[in-house]
Amino acid sequence: MSHRRLVLVALVLIVVGGLGYAGLRTAYHHAKDQRDLADLTRTSPWPREQLLVPDGVTRPGTVGWLERGGLDIAYPLRTADGRAVPVLWRLRVPQPATGLPDGVDCDTPRLRTCTDLGGRGTLIVTHQTDNSDPSTAVYRTDGGRVRAIEVQGPDPVEVDDLIAALTRVHPPSDVELLDLLRHDGYQTDWS
Repeated sequence: MSHRRLVLVALVLIVVGGLGYAGLRTAYHHAKDQRDLADLTRTSPWPREQLLVPDGVTRPGTVGWLERGGLDIAYPLRTADGRAVPVLWRLRVPQPATGLPDGVDCDTPRLRTCTDLGGRGTLIVTHQTDNSDPSTAVYRTDGGRVRAIEVQGPDPVEVDDLIAALTRVHPPSDVELLDLLRHDGYQTDWS
């Protein structure tokens, strides 16, 4: 074999080997993502296709948790006046008696003020107590789920901004769910 042929054969072997390695690596990462997604969503009260997330939620500073009680997402809500206010958006399992999530009770007027917004939901203002900061939240029953959004502390947010965050939702893609739920340092047995 001539020197040129040897170089050409070696080059072809390197290219084919590199493509094979890239294909195997892509398949490995895809399989790992699917295993991680299955692990991160296994305790969900709903199938993945029934989950909802607010539009535009995957931006820096966003983190989510999914467990037996539902999905919680902490993110900076962009308000109508351009501010980015930290909020907690939730998709929770409702209590049978009230239709609100566990721990939310409108029967304590000194602690909470509840206002029925009709089809738009329930506005709940939690007043400052010894163990919690004041907060404003809107809850909306959605079949066997309750959507909620809450802002704590002194940053006022218009009710219409909160309602918009509850209304503008979509089912997340697998990539969005992984971005929300797979936090830094997350490891599985196969990581």
